[in-house]
Amino acid sequence: MSDTAASRRREILLETVRKLLLRGAQANVSNLLRRVRPVDVAGLMHQLDASEQLALFRLLRKDYPDAAGEVLTEMATPHRHALLASLAPEEIAAVLGLLPVDDAVFVVDALPESLREEVVSLVDLRDLRDVQTHLAYRADTAGRIMDPDFFSLPEGVTVREAIAAIQEQADVEIVYYLYVVDDEGHLVGVTSLRQLLLSAPDKRLAEIMTRALIKVHVDTDQEEVAQLAARYNLLAIPVTDDGNHLVGIVTVDDIVDVVKEEATEDLLRMAGTSEEELLYERHPLRIARYRLPALLVATVLLLATGLLLARFQAGLVELLSLLAFVPVIMGLGGAIGAQTSTVAVRRLVSGRYADGDRGVGAFVLGQAGVGAILGAGCALLLGALAALLERSPLFGLVVGLALFLALTVAAVVGALLPPLLRRLGVDPVVASGPLLGAATDISGILIYFGLATWLAGHLAGGGR
Repeated sequence: MSDTAASRRREILLETVRKLLLRGAQANVSNLLRRVRPVDVAGLMHQLDASEQLALFRLLRKDYPDAAGEVLTEMATPHRHALLASLAPEEIAAVLGLLPVDDAVFVVDALPESLREEVVSLVDLRDLRDVQTHLAYRADTAGRIMDPDFFSLPEGVTVREAIAAIQEQADVEIVYYLYVVDDEGHLVGVTSLRQLLLSAPDKRLAEIMTRALIKVHVDTDQEEVAQLAARYNLLAIPVTDDGNHLVGIVTVDDIVDVVKEEATEDLLRMAGTSEEELLYERHPLRIARYRLPALLVATVLLLATGLLLARFQAGLVELLSLLAFVPVIMGLGGAIGAQTSTVAVRRLVSGRYADGDRGVGAFVLGQAGVGAILGAGCALLLGALAALLERSPLFGLVVGLALFLALTVAAVVGALLPPLLRRLGVDPVVASGPLLGAATDISGILIYFGLATWLAGHLAGGGR
């Protein structure tokens, strides 16, 4: 199905559900939802207003309780928060009882503190114990997102016994790897299912397992967990406590959720806004409130750039034609800086600076080379045009050289600024955009008009 057809299908579904809800035709809505995947229902919920969301979710909870829980976990954070705030504690508790523990914790985290306590008190005792154990860990850590229903066996078990044990497991979501523990529950190794099947039946797990395994502590940041999974191409990562006891695993579906969450958060923060904006798409004043702080910072920095530009202009009245090239210098410098900064932020987020200052230095030098090459290409073109327009090779040389230097410097600034901000304790995702724009503009103006001042002096001395 093409994107256009899929989009049209979603529009028809939205219109149909709205009309049926307005008419109170709940049976028709229920029949319709039976043929829609939970993730698509979650997308549908984002397009409905608060009253429509509540009516639809209650219908789901009554007719398709399992799907209701999945829809809740698939909803965007601000929409999920708003929906939970409109539900009764008993309704939330009923949904939690149908969810895996890690998903239940995910939902509970979205509740206000007072409501959270009331809801948890209504959950089944077994689920309550597991949920409370997860809630004891800090937010955004491996302990908070791990699945406690993992599969492990003692190192003395044979391959034949291990295969039989796996076949008997019905309560474990997915077995990606077989984790091996000692008699005290300490994690000592791991083996893949492939290795298990290819090994002799009488061999013990201790003989075939890998001892150099990748694991994380319960307090490890969830973003670092995702980076490890990506780096080593893992489908699951074991989680241990202070005593190296295996207490859970983070599976690939949780890792994907983390990546989506972190990426969305970073992109919105780079834009100077918040995920809450998704909830208020039809409320311009609320959206403006989230975007305003970044724009105010940018206003101050751009004002400084304008004042600097005006100062140079006052001394270059006789070369007003120089002003025609200012947008090109500043625009291309900003573009190169933004491209490089985006790559640098991505490297920081993905943990690509593991080799420390040496890695940063190598990246900055590499990006300086890229900026120089791009600058040389653009400078040849712009310099030639400037020389032709002004009928002055010297004028063209100044314009071309300024562009070359401005783009090279912009690439260096874009590469250096994010890790520098990180070193200073400032979030580069938030601060890089406004600061980078000002830095590239100011450096471009200083380079361009500095050379132009030299040119004016040269011409005044009769060098034209």
